Amino acid sequence: MSKNSIASDSSCRCGCGLIANHFVAKTPTNAGRRFYKCPNFDEESSCGLWEWRDQNMPPHVTMVIRNLNNSLKCVEVERNYLKKMVADLEDVFCQEKVKLKNIVAEMEGINSANLVAVSKTEDNYEG
Repeated sequence: MSKNSIASDSSCRCGCGLIANHFVAKTPTNAGRRFYKCPNFDEESSCGLWEWRDQNMPPHVTMVIRNLNNSLKCVEVERNYLKKMVADLEDVFCQEKVKLKNIVAEMEGINSANLVAVSKTEDNYEG
């Protein structure tokens, strides 16, 4: 199957006697048009069936489909950018979390040392 078409159900038989594949064209000039194609992709075993299922679309419909496909591509690019940004921010968050844990541990150590020093000082004044 071509990257410029989408497969779907079929009800047409090709010259090989097989149920023909049904595709939707995604090329700019034929966006949205449906067609049948022999399921044998190998040229030697294929009967060569390739025919449009529907009539050529009016230019304004083709333009609308083309614009929608372009909009979809833009949204996909933006989504991929945002996914990368989220992944990068998750990495930064994890790094900052580790730093914070280290700072907390260091502060707890300082607090413990201060408590020991205060306790010793209190013991010296009591004694």
